[in-house]
Amino acid sequence: MARSVLSALMRTAVNRLRCHRTRYYHQQRRTVALQSRQEELHSLGVTTAVPIGTESVKVIFNDDNACDLNYIWLRDNCPCPKCVHPDSKQKLVDTASLDFNVRPQHMSIKPDGSLDIVWSDQQHESLYDPIWLYKNARSYMLDNRETSTNSAPPPLELWDRVSIWKNMPEVSYKEFMNTEEGLFRWLDLVYRYGVVILRDVPLKKNQILEVVNRVAYVKSTIWGDTFDVICQPVQNDPKHLAYTGMHLEHHTDMNYREKSPGLQMLHCLESTHGKNDEVGGKSFLVDGFMVANWLRQNNPAAFHILSSTPVQFSITSHNMRYSQTIPIICVGKDGTTEEIHYNNRTMAPLQAPPQLVTPFYHALKEFALKLRDPGSELSFQMVPGDLVAFNNRRVLHGRTSFDPTKVSRHLQGCYAELDEVFTRYFAMRNGKK
Repeated sequence: MARSVLSALMRTAVNRLRCHRTRYYHQQRRTVALQSRQEELHSLGVTTAVPIGTESVKVIFNDDNACDLNYIWLRDNCPCPKCVHPDSKQKLVDTASLDFNVRPQHMSIKPDGSLDIVWSDQQHESLYDPIWLYKNARSYMLDNRETSTNSAPPPLELWDRVSIWKNMPEVSYKEFMNTEEGLFRWLDLVYRYGVVILRDVPLKKNQILEVVNRVAYVKSTIWGDTFDVICQPVQNDPKHLAYTGMHLEHHTDMNYREKSPGLQMLHCLESTHGKNDEVGGKSFLVDGFMVANWLRQNNPAAFHILSSTPVQFSITSHNMRYSQTIPIICVGKDGTTEEIHYNNRTMAPLQAPPQLVTPFYHALKEFALKLRDPGSELSFQMVPGDLVAFNNRRVLHGRTSFDPTKVSRHLQGCYAELDEVFTRYFAMRNGKK
């Protein structure tokens, strides 16, 4: 008995050490890659600038990348203090007032690789930094290949049950609050995986505000700056299904708003069932991007239906009716999945042509069943001190049922916007404190 316990403890210690070494290894790889990209950028320079016709110039960089840049584009983006405010960095030049037939009167390349142009427009002079040109002219690259610039975002990590458990997205509260490394790891996990769990957060009401203020501003809603999900043995007239012990299927929050909140946080303040799975109340998360990608590969027609059919979400609360119409899967102009909006409880009756109704329901069922597949889920019992944060427009969340006469549970939540989170992430990633 004692030997088996000792062996289990040793295996746990070894696994933790392996996870620490793996995490350190990947962090080191990211650091080396970032330093390499920065060195590449610092050595960039323009080697050749040749006029092409009357409207553009071919610019060749010392890494052999080349691009054709329109004169009006260059003139409109002149970086001089007369055209860009030196402090606010906002444009001063009025684009509509420019001469769209503007031409260079003189072009030269400076020793540092900058491109200098004197324009026919009132002898205006523009000096273009090669790094700025390289970053902003990527869409003009002649071979249209991906460049390894410092600003290129890292790829998203789509995950299922197996892959997420191999690299659990978690950070300790102290590391997150007190170190830049912990903060960056938290931001990186939210960006790449869409979810991160803080461990050992103090069990104090409104502690969640201290956490969110570390990365963004609180997004106030009809529930206030924060909201409390309290399920107790005695509770009358619950205002929301979340306040009951009922099973909550996978969903994203507030799809009925003009723009649903990007980041959601839930802090476990009380949970009398501890880590006992038998009493229910387990939380589960699913990567909606992974499910959408699976649907695209396995049933392209169903993916097309869910990404092109407007669905109305609505709710009446606080004597107000909120409503928004949006596809369940939102894609960008390049077809990449950008957002997921799904909550069966707030979906209004489908408004669609009769011939589309049945195919829509078949597509919705296939999507929903993949969400509910245990192989898709990160499932765990939240314990006091856990604080989970996730991309509410990517990761769907839910909870298994439990008996509220036997279990007390208190979660405090809040929302924030992802643009603040991601802006902070990219600033740290690019070395701009």
